[in-house]
Amino acid sequence: MDEKWFKTQQKKVGVTAEDIANKRGLSRVNVSHILTGRQSMSLSWAKAFSEVLQQPLDVILEKAGVTDAATAQAVVPGFSEGDASPWKQGPGLAESASVKSVAAALGERPGVDVWRVQSRSMALAGLLEGDFILVDTHQAERVKAGDIVIAQVYNRTGATTVLRRYAPPVLVAASADPDDAGVHVVDGVNVVVRGKVIASWRT
Repeated sequence: MDEKWFKTQQKKVGVTAEDIANKRGLSRVNVSHILTGRQSMSLSWAKAFSEVLQQPLDVILEKAGVTDAATAQAVVPGFSEGDASPWKQGPGLAESASVKSVAAALGERPGVDVWRVQSRSMALAGLLEGDFILVDTHQAERVKAGDIVIAQVYNRTGATTVLRRYAPPVLVAASADPDDAGVHVVDGVNVVVRGKVIASWRT
């Protein structure tokens, strides 16, 4: 964490820790903990820092020590591909309208985003490939045992998005596929929870 760089950027644009915290509706204490390394920089926090400090998201991630520059650029657009990816409104107007109306009814808002399942990693828990899920990034740091989460697993070449059940301190799949049998230890550096799945549906 390059605390000095973040403090310099705050001075440049004339903002306080409270201004950054307000972007997420949380306390400035959280910002202080992130800058001093007592709390990890989640993607939702990185977005808040990016917006308030007027810096690209990949730069924020790099300066926070979450990734190196090359990995940050690869990770940002869609958390990288994997078990799920953020849903993008496509040309099919009927599907788009349907997805948007269901998402709105289930509580979609900034930081609560529509994703689409891309694998069978949670098939035994009822989440099938092609299903839509609503992911609350505000709850990334408050997930409990049994919650289904979106997380990123970082390695030397980049990061992979995984959809798993949180069984502290690990993430586990609910799949009959032996490729999904491994567990990921959540350490806030190599494996980082990005959001909690709060709803799902299929069309």
